[in-house]
Amino acid sequence: MKRLLLILFLIVPVFTLSAQDIADGYYRVHNKKTKRYVYVRDNTGKIDYAAVTADMSAIELWKGHEKTYSDPGSIIYLKKMGTTSAGDSYYNLTSQGTGVHEIINYYVIISRHGSYYQLYAEGKYLCDNETSSMDAGAMGFENKGDYRDWVAAMVDSNSDEWFGITPTVSAEGRYLHPFFADFGFSFVPDGMKAWYIMAVDKEGAVIKEITDNVIPARTPVIIECVSENAQDNKIDLIHSYAAGPSDNNLKGVYFNNRARPKSADARKVYDKTTMRVLGVMSDGRLGYVLSTVKADAKTKKQYLEANQSYLIVGPDIPDEIPLITESEYNDILAAREASVGTVSTNHLYKVYSISGESKGLLDQDQLDLLPSGVYIIDNRKVVK
Repeated sequence: MKRLLLILFLIVPVFTLSAQDIADGYYRVHNKKTKRYVYVRDNTGKIDYAAVTADMSAIELWKGHEKTYSDPGSIIYLKKMGTTSAGDSYYNLTSQGTGVHEIINYYVIISRHGSYYQLYAEGKYLCDNETSSMDAGAMGFENKGDYRDWVAAMVDSNSDEWFGITPTVSAEGRYLHPFFADFGFSFVPDGMKAWYIMAVDKEGAVIKEITDNVIPARTPVIIECVSENAQDNKIDLIHSYAAGPSDNNLKGVYFNNRARPKSADARKVYDKTTMRVLGVMSDGRLGYVLSTVKADAKTKKQYLEANQSYLIVGPDIPDEIPLITESEYNDILAAREASVGTVSTNHLYKVYSISGESKGLLDQDQLDLLPSGVYIIDNRKVVK
């Protein structure tokens, strides 16, 4: 199985556009006939070139515009790369951490069909294969006419094609959501904030605000919302891949495609020994806790939710740790230092890599021999 090779057949056709060449930007795409919207749900698949068939489970088609508003899987970035001698424009199409050119080393040629666009690949037009009125569709080759036509609308906070955050965690009068997506963004309303976890301690997860105007793509964060309603928590999508905070302990996951229970790329298994998720602690405080997501009925495993951030922890971290500020963390460290007093030259330090891997109990001479990097030494973050 080749990673996202099916994009040539799957994502490509959905990006048929409206009447003229489309400007670079973020779009949502739906079928002209069925009004079903396109969602990218994972990056795995396969193609049988001899039979001209493809595994299309990575792409879902669904009715309901309201479903798209908070779903990063509905967002596609289109960038025009040039024009063929026949006058057709060709594009790179990216979504959810990957893209057509990155996978197959070719760009996508899109041809006009009236006020819409179509893609012709390997002797087949791609279409919504489902002709019934049901909510779910299916990408395929069978249907003709309007089922082959696709429409794209640029995502804009001032239009009906806005993107907003729906918070999933609420406590202490705050609305939060763990977020991870393949686009940069800035906040539209005042009061929205982006946080990350700068350090992990057995007494808390140290939260720090990102004060830059733009949060870069692929930066796992916690978003603080102003309301429980997505429409009040709009963001502007920005094509930025600048580096995020170097001391961010959060990781992110793109996919949780239940249609592919055996695919390692389509879902990420939750590991309670090394992962915590944003939630409400047993005492009502906001913090990082064990996941309560039900195990899959077939695999008997828990999976992380799509497009969400999660926290990597070491083996000495409790099941629940509260969110604490940097100031609170410094007070904790100062109190520990005062209670310990002068440290003996024979002291052994408990050392972990920043990813949580134990380096053992090391003395000062062994610490000095560690390669450059970021470590957790006696529950303190140290940069060598």
